[in-house]
Amino acid sequence: MKRGMTVSRVEVEGIFEEIDEQLEAENAARLWKQYQPWIITSVVALFLGLFAYTGWTEYQKKRDQEVSERYFAALDGADEKTDAGLRAVAEGYGAHGYALLARLTTARTLNDAGKTDEAVRILEEVAGQANPPLKDLALLQAGYVLADDAKRAMTQLEKIGRDSVFKPHALELTGVLTAAGGDQTQALANYKDALSLKPEGGLRKRLEQRIQRMGG
Repeated sequence: MKRGMTVSRVEVEGIFEEIDEQLEAENAARLWKQYQPWIITSVVALFLGLFAYTGWTEYQKKRDQEVSERYFAALDGADEKTDAGLRAVAEGYGAHGYALLARLTTARTLNDAGKTDEAVRILEEVAGQANPPLKDLALLQAGYVLADDAKRAMTQLEKIGRDSVFKPHALELTGVLTAAGGDQTQALANYKDALSLKPEGGLRKRLEQRIQRMGG
């Protein structure tokens, strides 16, 4: 090698490192150019999703606050204003929890006015839309509304699952209806079954008294 042209090992390694860096930069630029539309679209979609989620969450909070305020305001009104207010909540908020509660209250008012069939229709609609325990409460209320028709009442009560908090109430009412129909043995079995679910408070005392009176 000519004098002045000697290249050290360190210099050679530096040259290769520089070449590698240039190749990496070229590859990065090529990849960016190739996938740029997809990457940008994905990032935009991510941010849009975050904004949409945040916006929806805020909307839900405002809606929950609004419907709860309207529901309790309706309950505080005079009878006619209460009915109108509850009807507005029920019709304006779909399957929202307070809207379903408003329909339960409306059904009770209709039943008090002697409009049993209309009350039952509303309760069945609520049961079809709501999740437990509100669904079970609607079914139990339908059972009470239909108490004069034991067969129809028990059809509603049987739909309440055994793990429901309202099952002991349903079994008690079933026992009352069964006893009224003359089957004391089955009524006693219903009361004992209800008591086996370990209800608390007044219901437990009632069941114990019913069982004691029937010699159980």
